[in-house]
Amino acid sequence: MADRFLVSAVGAIVEVDVSSRDERFQRRAYEAWADARYDGAQEADAVTAVREGIDDDAALSWLSTDVTVAALAHRRNDPIWMLHAAGLADDRGRVVVLSAASGTGKTTAARHLARRLAYVSDETVGIDATGRVVPYRKPLSIIREHSAHKDQVALSGIHGPRPLPEGLRVAKIVVIDRTPDGPEQPQIDELEFSEALELLGPQTSYLGEGEAPLQLIAAILDATGGAVRIRYREVVAIDELIDDLLATETRPLGPVAPRRLDETVVPREGTFVRSAVVDELERDGRTVLLRRTLTGGRIHVLDGIGPALWSAADGRTLDELTSAVIAEHGAPEGADARSLVDAAVRELVEDGLLQTAAPQT
Repeated sequence: MADRFLVSAVGAIVEVDVSSRDERFQRRAYEAWADARYDGAQEADAVTAVREGIDDDAALSWLSTDVTVAALAHRRNDPIWMLHAAGLADDRGRVVVLSAASGTGKTTAARHLARRLAYVSDETVGIDATGRVVPYRKPLSIIREHSAHKDQVALSGIHGPRPLPEGLRVAKIVVIDRTPDGPEQPQIDELEFSEALELLGPQTSYLGEGEAPLQLIAAILDATGGAVRIRYREVVAIDELIDDLLATETRPLGPVAPRRLDETVVPREGTFVRSAVVDELERDGRTVLLRRTLTGGRIHVLDGIGPALWSAADGRTLDELTSAVIAEHGAPEGADARSLVDAAVRELVEDGLLQTAAPQT
């Protein structure tokens, strides 16, 4: 039994080192990763060793986590959308991507739909700037009664082997919303772009890294007709909707270009300036901003007078910002424009989007 083997995870090749464990554990790990094992000539991009000092069930469970972390870290700066999601492909290689927070139905949906569709992932689906999908066929993490750890099981060991079609491409991005009191007949809703970003942003790995991540996400959503949300109670009821989504026509992805960098501004004391952001775009009268944070990235959607303030805040006073807002939106009826702008500016400062220029030394 091999004490090391390679797996393919979101386009990264990870070497799994189980040499510190006995042959029984090595066999369990090798079989659990059957669907993701890699036998090609590419060398490993990262190495993950099984954790020591814990029992076998815990070690297998943590191995899935550690392989995932290693693969995502390796690809953090690549032009790829790494979405926490399940993915299933039809015979043509079209992939429906089902995103949701952990513990809300992705693995259950993947296991159910894989009875007739090819399993792409139940953890992370990678989508590049051409719409190509890179799989991560990790073991399913299945809850076992009276156990503190989930079983790690290759899906092919449940439903039998089903090879992936050639040329995987994204067909639709779906936010799944499964609740015990959800509708018996699944409901599907189209999501506005800003709403989709607010739901999918927290499920995106290394959102604040890479070049032009918002532009990439926007291009993928535009090419696939926008994201949708499916509300349902039981997964067995969603098959027809999934088939319809897989049949949706898609368009080629548009170009993904990095945002234009602001010119250097030397602000006057007492003026307001924009904080550094990773990416920004304009959509439906709103300004969408991506700011890097300690945990990755945070998306801000500005509407109302927010876009005008953001655009004008290049070293201007509150009075100058008020004039800029009036020039774009007109004077408000029955209200003091300066007070309204002051309140909006304070909110942008609290959110970390605007800063007060420091005195020049």
